[in-house]
Amino acid sequence: MNNKPLDYPFLRSKVVTTVISAKTSVALDSKLTAIQNRLFERAHVEPMELKFLGIALGKQGIVGDAIYANPSMMPFPIQRCEYLKSLSNRQIAILTACFFANFYKTVANSESQALVSNMAAAEKSFEPYSDEYMILHQETSEEMDHIWTFRSVYNMVARETRSEEPFEAPGFFLGMVGSIPQDDYNSVDTQFRLSEECSHILELLHKPEGLQILLDEMKKKGRGFRYRTQHFLIGDAMRLLPAEDVQSLGLGGLWLLTRFAANVELKQGESYLFVDPEKFNYEPLAYNINQGHLHDEARHYTTSFDIGLTLYQAARPEAQAFIRELVRMTMEDYIKGQFLVFPEMLEAYSKGCLTLPFYLCKQTLEMAMSHQEFSDKLNNIDDLFSSWAQMEWPKKLPPFDAGLLTQKRWRYISQQYERIRQAIGIEYDVANLGNLLHRYKDILKQENLTEAFILA
Repeated sequence: MNNKPLDYPFLRSKVVTTVISAKTSVALDSKLTAIQNRLFERAHVEPMELKFLGIALGKQGIVGDAIYANPSMMPFPIQRCEYLKSLSNRQIAILTACFFANFYKTVANSESQALVSNMAAAEKSFEPYSDEYMILHQETSEEMDHIWTFRSVYNMVARETRSEEPFEAPGFFLGMVGSIPQDDYNSVDTQFRLSEECSHILELLHKPEGLQILLDEMKKKGRGFRYRTQHFLIGDAMRLLPAEDVQSLGLGGLWLLTRFAANVELKQGESYLFVDPEKFNYEPLAYNINQGHLHDEARHYTTSFDIGLTLYQAARPEAQAFIRELVRMTMEDYIKGQFLVFPEMLEAYSKGCLTLPFYLCKQTLEMAMSHQEFSDKLNNIDDLFSSWAQMEWPKKLPPFDAGLLTQKRWRYISQQYERIRQAIGIEYDVANLGNLLHRYKDILKQENLTEAFILA
């Protein structure tokens, strides 16, 4: 389909003001509104921006042997690979700094979508400047602080490693969900254009059977088209459509429930980046950035689930069915990319599919190896990958080090996905997930994580 920008009459006739009356607002539970605003006020009694930490870390640079993440969180066979085991403490510090920078680069690019979608959902769902509206407004302000901070850290690490890799990259909402085919990754366009494709979507939203037609198209045309369409629906489509359409279609609910899936992705990694601080020499500024961001995102996470569920329930039945399917497919994409062990990620990469952990692995290695401290450790990354693929890998996750952290992350993902699955009535596609669904269910049954987890 031709994606050239259009002057489309249908859209000109639909231009509306973003100011809406109380009659078209979605009602939230007053307790939820009060709690969220009270938590925000309590959090900001004292200044708590992260920018000053990003500025300080940007000026300081990567110094000494302090590390920027728990080494077991990095997606490398760090205890098994002779090359990685031979790295000095200084080189490990640089490697973790590169991992930290790339981890939060991915987070920041996902948070950039929140700047658009939070405000669009607030404007089209609630009275302007009401307590309900201000929940998403204040979160948007915090996201700006996060993005600025993460960019500052990334620029410092890029400067020290002489990396030319840009900060801009596809985030969760553009398809970096669990795993992504390399061709889809290469074709992601981060710039919005009001294309013929977008106009076609808007027309379908106004047809009696349009949502089902659109869903069928999203399934038929493949993953890339599905995420392009979903990205449009949770952002610019909300801005273009009247408030009553946004509410009846549940687009604010689609945004926040999708954001919930992204919150789970973030928290399962971020919560364990600096685990066991008493055992490691963590870089203090990096540690405080991580802790401050965790503090903010704990509130955002609650918003995603509770307000997302309310906006979903306010949508008409066929829109709810549409949202359920999109959320299900997003969650399944994520499970298919995360419930893998390293050799399976290597195999996926060899077949042209990039899992998010492996993407971080590759970006981190490329950046670290360009640092002058690695001049005696230069290595071909593809050769490293080949050597890792030839290793014998156990069919279980041990209850210590990286194996234990993987168990904890998988269990957290499963527990949180069960919340949303049960809340809106999602049934997973067994054929699509295969043995990964068994892993998902098996880890849910684990009451404690003191034993090896056998991989289905």
